[in-house]
Formats: sequence, structure tokens, C-alpha cells
Amino acid sequence: MSRARAIEGRIEGPEGAPAVLVLGGISSGKNLTGAGGWWPGVAGPGGALDPACHRLISADFLDTGEAGFPSAGEQAKAILGLIAGWEIGRFHIVGASYGGSIGLAISLAAPERVSGVTCISAAHRADPLATAWRSIQREIAEFGLKHGNGPGALDLARRLAMTTYRTRDELRLRFLDPAPGTRDARGITAWLEAAGAKYAAKTAPEHFLALSRALDAVDLDPSRIKVPVHYVAVEDDLLVPLTDMEEAASLTPDSRLTVIRSIYGHDAFLKEVEVMNALISADLERPS
Repeated sequence: MSRARAIEGRIEGPEGAPAVLVLGGISSGKNLTGAGGWWPGVAGPGGALDPACHRLISADFLDTGEAGFPSAGEQAKAILGLIAGWEIGRFHIVGASYGGSIGLAISLAAPERVSGVTCISAAHRADPLATAWRSIQREIAEFGLKHGNGPGALDLARRLAMTTYRTRDELRLRFLDPAPGTRDARGITAWLEAAGAKYAAKTAPEHFLALSRALDAVDLDPSRIKVPVHYVAVEDDLLVPLTDMEEAASLTPDSRLTVIRSIYGHDAFLKEVEVMNALISADLERPS
């Protein structure tokens, strides 16, 4: 029998306030609010996820599992174990990207604990083209590890990933004819270099590899979900296509689908602060 794995997390907000579990992409973690928090403008004072109004739960993800990477079920078990230590009863889940899929997995594992799920830019399984892009990123990182430069290779892998998170429209708008003296005037290559260096400085290649594989291995059955799910899709998302989210919504017994347009593509949940605040606030105000 496998030993239960533990993760680290944080909880903040008044005791007795409505509890909300907040999960992001594979680059997120327990640092949700405050300096360095991964969801500025949405999680924090004045945002939909305001710790003055809600009991916010955030967590790191497992990066090990039975297959060498964690399954969605293993992630769900670890997060539920973390929450059990805080004696939280029912909670709403707000999950974006990989965190949205894990939110669905948690609702499958413990429907009696979950009042509802806001699932943003995430589906029940990975899209093949997205898997193809991520497989190339992993090959780059593995090549670097093999040749003694894992961080340098992860830097390059992240640069490639950035081109899949955004849209052609955004990159043309920013870099085709940038205003002199602005940050974007340095060009798209400089933008990619900065993003790659920042990510490689704080992420171990092995951690990235495990969670990238975990993302591609997600395979859930939405027809078994017994809680309300609000799917929020971005029409221009390259990584999680609208067709996959439409399928997830059609298979989920109690669901609704909101489709937005954004030049930020998959990163809309990070960039479209006003839209995310409005959608999440409406979900949290709904009776459970």
C-alpha cells in the first residue's frame, strides 16, 4: 500500500467565513495573496477572493506519484488531506488551468465537501496539440539535465511555453510596432528571455517535468460530477480549446458555460482581472 503524500498550503481569512479553495496552473502554489502572490488583483483586498470576506485555502502541488508524476486523483487526495488538517467543512473551488482540472478531480473524490466549482480554462482531459507543445518543452528540459544544464534548458522550454499561453493578436499589438522607450520596444525576444530566466530561477527542472506530465495525464469523467460546475472558457485559448470545454460542460450533469474573448488567450485568467472578479464573485454569491 502506498503511503499518503503531504503537501504544504496556506489558509487565511476569518474563521467561519465561507471557505474557498483556490488552485492555479503548474506554476502557481500556496503563495496566493500579498507580495509575490500568483493571482494579483483577483486574490487579495478588493478582489473577488478577498481574505477579509473569505477563508482562502491555497496549496502547492505534488510533484511525485505512482507513475513518477502525480495523477489527478493523487493531487485531489493530497489537497483534501491538507484541508482536513484545518477542519474546514464545505468549500467552493476556484481553479484555473491545471488547477481547474484538479478542482474537478476533488469534486469527484469528495462531492459532499464541495459546494461548487468555478473551472477556468481547464477541461477533463488534455488537448493533443497542447500535449505536443508540452512534450517538446519536456524534451528540451530533459536534454539540458542530461548535459548538465537543467536551468538553461528550462529557460528555453519556458520561452516556448510563453508563445502558447498568449495569442497572435496580443503579440502583434505589442511587438509589431511598439512605442519607443516602452518595455515592449526591446522586442519579443527580450520578453521571452526575461520570462524564461524568471521561471528557471525559481523552478527545478524536475518539478516542471513532473507537473507537465501530470497535466497531460488528466483524464476525468465529467458525467460523474455531482456538484455544480461553472466552466469559463476563453475563445482564443490555444491550450484548452473551446470544444473541449463545451464537451466537459455537456457531460457534467449540473453545469453552465461562459465563453469570453481575450487577446491574452490561456493567460486571460491572470490578465483579465475585471472579468475574472465579476465571474468569480457571482459564483461565490450563489446559494450553495
